[in-house]
Amino acid sequence: MKRRLLKIGGALLALAIVVAGAGYAAYKLKLFAGVDTQRGDVAATNEATAPPPKAPPPPKPSWPYFRYDERRLGFNPHATARPPFRVRWKTKLPPRGYLEAPGVLDNGVLVVGSYGKRFGSDLTAMDASTGRVRWRRHYRHGSNYAGSAGIHNGVVYATSHDGHLRAHSLRTGATIWQMRIAASESPPIVKGNLLYFGDGPPGGNGKFRAVDLRTRRVVWSFEASGTISSGATLTSSTLYFASYGGSVYALNRFNGRLRWKSSVSGARGQSVPFYSTPAVADGKVIVGGLDGGVYALNARTGDQVWSHSASNYVYPSAAVWQGRVFIGDFSGNFYALSLSSGRELWRYSMGPIIGSASVVRGVVYISSLRPAKSYGLSAVDGKLLWTFPDGQFSPIIADQDRAWLMGKEAIYGLVMPRARRARPARPRPRPIRGSGTVNVLA
Repeated sequence: MKRRLLKIGGALLALAIVVAGAGYAAYKLKLFAGVDTQRGDVAATNEATAPPPKAPPPPKPSWPYFRYDERRLGFNPHATARPPFRVRWKTKLPPRGYLEAPGVLDNGVLVVGSYGKRFGSDLTAMDASTGRVRWRRHYRHGSNYAGSAGIHNGVVYATSHDGHLRAHSLRTGATIWQMRIAASESPPIVKGNLLYFGDGPPGGNGKFRAVDLRTRRVVWSFEASGTISSGATLTSSTLYFASYGGSVYALNRFNGRLRWKSSVSGARGQSVPFYSTPAVADGKVIVGGLDGGVYALNARTGDQVWSHSASNYVYPSAAVWQGRVFIGDFSGNFYALSLSSGRELWRYSMGPIIGSASVVRGVVYISSLRPAKSYGLSAVDGKLLWTFPDGQFSPIIADQDRAWLMGKEAIYGLVMPRARRARPARPRPRPIRGSGTVNVLA
């Protein structure tokens, strides 16, 4: 009898181990995760299926917003820069500051915000060709810049932890106006006469707002289910953002009315916080979650199209190019996913990743936090093409035949050798076929 009970007990223990193992596997595969969507004033058509509006290349280099454009794709179609690069200039930041957010660029002027936790922040503008500092504005601790600025019509707009939205002259740095609204690190963006941003650090209240640049008044505000670090991603009439409260939102960008809200719950029913700014392409909203998931939602309805399980927190925003999604996680895995299905095409391993990638002429650039290093990979197959011994967050912005790299405490102006610049050629991406995964180890 005793032996029989021992056998039964052993069998039950084995069953429990199997069930626990299956439960953990299901958790990792997000079989228990769910997306609950509430709908309001849903758009009549999926505006995100239309290609981004095409604009002629500006006469001087331009990357005016975080992730380049209003779709937040991290891809500049006018750029032709490609490694190998040589460093044309290097400009160090003020002491005790580091670059948490990528710079922005317009009319040949590069603007970066350096962040010092105890010593305040500096907003610095430099000549994009020479690295010479044109102007610098220092703000004491509490006025820290933790997100990228935005540039529109010769004006630099910056949010801050002290609650001020500031407008500076791109040419001189003079403060044109400022208004105190709420603590924010959301990267601002302008479309028409409206400027959009959210608020979220201590002192923020989790509202997304539209400010009329003519009247300098808040036109509408929308309260989210948590604080916000995400910027606004825009189509013709819709605004998308994500929140720490575990939801992704689509709003009518003119009046702030809810189109849909998709709340993501993890395996244990907890809300999945979102830090990253969504990217919008091919009718989908792509966003990374701090549960280690990458989610694609239908841009019109908010329904989940696919999800991909990463290995750790996904802080970055996605880059999108030629039917591929590029995003990394805190374990140091950098993924290329199929935009249509979420299938993993290839991955590359490095140190922890918290910055967002950018794609320029078929090369995808990303940095690791430790060691502080930047990588240029073939966007088609993940082959390592270039490395640079600096960079921690989002490394490269580019236009025409130049690129600018954000290091830990310095900015680098990069140019191609003259022989390479003489014959620009666009890459021909291979079609996405098959179902296997290529693992590329650094």
